[in-house]
Amino acid sequence: MKRFFTAFLSFVLALSCCFAAYAAPKSEVGAALESSVEFAFDGNYSKNGYNAGTSKYLYILALSGADVSAFLQDYFSDVFARLDSGGLTDPGTIGMAAEIARITGRKDEHARLLAPLENTSAAVSSPYNYYYAAAAAKNAGLDDAARAYAEAMAQYYVPGEGTDFWNGYGTSPDDLAMFILTELAAGERAELVSDAFALLEAYRTNEGYSNYGANADSTALALAAYSAAGSTQKAHDACRLLLSNFYDEETGGFAADYDEYYATADAVFALSLYLPLAEDEPQEEASSEEPEKEEASPSGGGSSGGEKSPKTGAPLVWAAAAAAALSSAFIISKRRGVSE
Repeated sequence: MKRFFTAFLSFVLALSCCFAAYAAPKSEVGAALESSVEFAFDGNYSKNGYNAGTSKYLYILALSGADVSAFLQDYFSDVFARLDSGGLTDPGTIGMAAEIARITGRKDEHARLLAPLENTSAAVSSPYNYYYAAAAAKNAGLDDAARAYAEAMAQYYVPGEGTDFWNGYGTSPDDLAMFILTELAAGERAELVSDAFALLEAYRTNEGYSNYGANADSTALALAAYSAAGSTQKAHDACRLLLSNFYDEETGGFAADYDEYYATADAVFALSLYLPLAEDEPQEEASSEEPEKEEASPSGGGSSGGEKSPKTGAPLVWAAAAAAALSSAFIISKRRGVSE
């Protein structure tokens, strides 16, 4: 059945110029999200609780809408102890903590994290962490800090080539997606975002987005980027690729050659952003023959004001410039011959 569905999906995508992408129903996405949380978090990351060093996983868990209240006291005690001792300076980790506090309604902790979040001169442990810092700053109304983090991320980007985070190893769909998410979060650099979207599409295969082979992480992060931008048809397509190629019904998580828990955590992040765009029932509709206009009209939950997701209570982080960026990305991809 899975092989038949994958073949059918490939046929549908081959006709994408005539039909919209087949959307996974909201019930299917929600079920995959719930089982993934059970597999990767209840079954692994949550077993020993959370501290500053595992902020990413508690952030993703909170973003999914799961109840994280049992972890918060010990988590914030560790975060503030490290802040007070000077052992925590990474703005990405601080941004994750700020988002956890915001999502869970911990106003006092959130307020205490804003000053260190504004320290934009502090080094990040990974370029990916610029996203968490920029998103947290933007959601807190610290626009100057959000722009500063997006600017730092943009220093890694070369138009037409993409990012180089790893000293000469070039770009990847994962890296491009995190760059896009960061710039959208801060509302910056529409031209570079459109360039990055065009490059991202070159990594799409019928088996998923490929980074040395199609894999769940790359596909999930592509889904996150399109979801954050409100690009419904591209997001529907990426979600179908993720679910049909990597979802493991036996474990309830997502399959990977290296670390299934890590891959599943990335999938939970992406599905949490995608869920408001998912449809109640799968549909296959005729397109307007102007796909760039569809891409330029985010639907189902995005707004430059940080509209709340009905599932997670977290904002769908995308910029007002995302619409123009996506439209430009479609045109650029056509000029470069990138497959849709």
